[in-house]
Amino acid sequence: MQRSALGIIAVFGLGAAIANADDAATKKPYELVRELQVFQDQAALKRTGQRAEQRERIAKVAEELRKFDASVWAEERNLRAAVIYVLSGGDPRALRSLVDSKEDLGDNDRLVKGALAYSERRDAEAAELLSGVDVESLDRSVGGHVALVRASLAAETDQRKAFALLDRARVIAPGTLVEEAALRRQAILAAKINDLDTFERLSSQYFRRFGTSLFASSFEQQFAQEVVSKAYPAQEKRMAKLEEIIRGLEPEVRINTCLALAEQGISQANVEIVRFAARLAGIDARSSPLDATRMRLFEAAALLVTDAYEDGSRALWTIDRAKLGVREEALLNAAFAVSREIARPPSMPVTRQTPRTPDASAADTNGDTADKANEIAESRVVSDAQQALERVDELLKEASR
Repeated sequence: MQRSALGIIAVFGLGAAIANADDAATKKPYELVRELQVFQDQAALKRTGQRAEQRERIAKVAEELRKFDASVWAEERNLRAAVIYVLSGGDPRALRSLVDSKEDLGDNDRLVKGALAYSERRDAEAAELLSGVDVESLDRSVGGHVALVRASLAAETDQRKAFALLDRARVIAPGTLVEEAALRRQAILAAKINDLDTFERLSSQYFRRFGTSLFASSFEQQFAQEVVSKAYPAQEKRMAKLEEIIRGLEPEVRINTCLALAEQGISQANVEIVRFAARLAGIDARSSPLDATRMRLFEAAALLVTDAYEDGSRALWTIDRAKLGVREEALLNAAFAVSREIARPPSMPVTRQTPRTPDASAADTNGDTADKANEIAESRVVSDAQQALERVDELLKEASR
């Protein structure tokens, strides 16, 4: 009976496997790529999959696409699918064999060859070819990808043009990975061209729409870098707007953003940003132990270069190393080194006392000598203190990298 049941299960299992294989074999290129896009959008925007799984799926589609006869690419939607696949990071061989075949690509010639050039890192050629492609005339399924790629190619030489193309990509492909990438890049580009009002508006929009995406942590780091590099702490209006943005975030996104700000503040020895981030993070007993410990470490390290040095030094000893990652533990070690550096007493020169003499001129000379000795001593104290502070910055920056 048991053997019979196992046999039935085996037969049905084999049948299902054959059916799945036949199903995959009968799918056309546009269907395979469409399924991959849906998976990528969900995996990235909702964090339902790992990057390794995405790479496996991309490789699997490449394997399937190479099985098709050249005639299949005569169908417009299949050709578009191949372009989308390659511009999404897929294997360029999907288009290389088509271009090498010398098939007449008609109106899609520049699109196909431009996509292939971009995938093969021939950026100058890709920019020239794709510049002649009107994204507005393309099907929306591929237009957003082309706009995103053209923006990437133009970013170094024409930032205003890149900004406009990113805007088009967002409009053409809303709710997709293309929009996520375009909005993320557009916000940072706004900061690069010093349009901070737009930087704040787009950053707020990104956090609200894509704050839990697979790429959000990358954006948080870039956002923090721009905030610190644009000297936000020195601008009351900017800090008020920054606080408004952060307070409106979901708890997890808010904590992650504040941690990124604090870490960047440490790397630039910007105490005010670290304190600002710690105040807004809202970390409490419900937060993860790692998040709470990291923020306490950042605060303690920042205090070392303030009048509250002793508070910071004491706080370092309360930090549980077991709750830190590798980078945070390196920062803790550097902070302890800083603490010892600052605590080290400055070297003071010993001045020899000269006996008093009734000779007035001798007394004046001795007085001048003592004053000069005191000046030298004070100068050395200041110099030692300055060197200690410089060492603080150096150690903290090294550890935060």
